[in-house]
Amino acid sequence: MLIRASGISDVGLKREGNEDFFSTDDTMGLYIVADGMGGHLAGEVASRIAVEMINKSLLKWIGDGTPEEELYGDPDSSLTARGNYILSSIRLANRVVYELALENEQYHGMGTTAVVLFVSSSLVVAANVGDSRIYMLRNGHIERLSKDHTIVAEQVEMGIMSADEAENSPLRHVLTRNLGSAEHVDPDIFELEPSENDRYILCSDGLTDLVADEEIQAIAEEEHEPEKLCHRFVELVIQRGAHDNTTVVTVFVEDLKRPNEGPMKKVGLLLADTLTGVNKAMRKFKP
Repeated sequence: MLIRASGISDVGLKREGNEDFFSTDDTMGLYIVADGMGGHLAGEVASRIAVEMINKSLLKWIGDGTPEEELYGDPDSSLTARGNYILSSIRLANRVVYELALENEQYHGMGTTAVVLFVSSSLVVAANVGDSRIYMLRNGHIERLSKDHTIVAEQVEMGIMSADEAENSPLRHVLTRNLGSAEHVDPDIFELEPSENDRYILCSDGLTDLVADEEIQAIAEEEHEPEKLCHRFVELVIQRGAHDNTTVVTVFVEDLKRPNEGPMKKVGLLLADTLTGVNKAMRKFKP
């Protein structure tokens, strides 16, 4: 399997500082975007610490082959070992940001969103807290592999508010979950099998505030270089006013080879994709 990835973070036209932070690691197949909050410096600290903690804990646990029962917090029996590593790394990052905000007056109220993508030849894990997003482009379709943790998103899900009303609501950026505001946090995590020519886009809301999902898909299908794709997104955001920091990470999966891939294997992949959809639907209603 060949992974080509790139990332970019731009301060925009209205903000003095950049509270976003990201990392790309093709060796691990690990990609993270975080959008900090809490004002100058505090938001920058929260996003950087979250990304660094997730990276460090995953590197250690994977390298050591840490048993799931020894991870931070109780493991989720519905997830793979790698899924539980990511779950625990996000929980641990949340605790570190929370404690730092609690103990230092200048960091009171700080927090951050986080989206985490892990890609291997047999498994993709997508996790998020907050309203930063992960998109997957597959077979001419775009799908969100993340769930917005905002007041308006929850109201849309419950049928209280329409999607059009949510888009124009002054509450659309009020988060119901983030890293750092509470001692414990539960990310949404989805697992699925990769497919040849998958493309993944991780981004902060600096992009999605100004660029619709359909536009993201069209641009991603036109561009064949991850780095150029990142720059095209940022250039479009700047053309439209860039009122916030914008961070984009793009991941292209190519030359995906699996042993003994024949007709039955292809049926298995279709079934896996179906089960992924069911799993996502079930998780939405998980208490």
